[in-house]
Amino acid sequence: MDKLDFYKQHIENSLIDIMNTRAQDNNFERQWLQLHIPNRDLQYAISQLSTLSLKLLQQVVALAPVTEDQLVEAMDLSFGVIAKSMNKLSRLGFVTKSAPEQRKAIYQPTKIGTKVVTVQNQLTKLLDKQHTELVDRYTPDQLSLIAAFLQDLQHAH
Repeated sequence: MDKLDFYKQHIENSLIDIMNTRAQDNNFERQWLQLHIPNRDLQYAISQLSTLSLKLLQQVVALAPVTEDQLVEAMDLSFGVIAKSMNKLSRLGFVTKSAPEQRKAIYQPTKIGTKVVTVQNQLTKLLDKQHTELVDRYTPDQLSLIAAFLQDLQHAH
C-alpha cells in the first residue's frame, strides 16, 4: 500500500470524523454545564453563551478585577469582540461591570459566574485526565511527529 492509500484509509476518515464530531459538539461544554448546574434559570442563561463567552468568564474569574484591555491582551482578541461578549456576560448576571459608560470598566465575577467557572474547571480536569491517558500511549517523538503532520496538513489546506 502506498502512502497516499494509507493516508486515505487510515488517517483521512478519522480526521473527517473528528472534525464532524467537533462541529456537532460546539455545544458540549454548555450542555455539560447545564447537566451539572441544577438551577433552571442558570441553565437557560448558560444556553445563551458562546464558547468564547465561557472562556472569557474563566479569564474574568482568574484575573479579577480585570479590564477589557487586559482581557484583549490575555485572549488575543479584538476590543469589539471582548466588549460584545462582556456586555452579554454582564447582562446575564455572570459578571458585574463598574462604570458601565466608561471604556475602562472593571469586571468582577458574580457568585453565579464563579459557580459556573467552578463547574467548568471540573470538566477541564476530566478532559485533561482523558487526554493524559491518550497521550501517555505515545512517546514524545511520536507526539512530535503527529503534531508536525497535523500542522503540515493544516497549512496545506
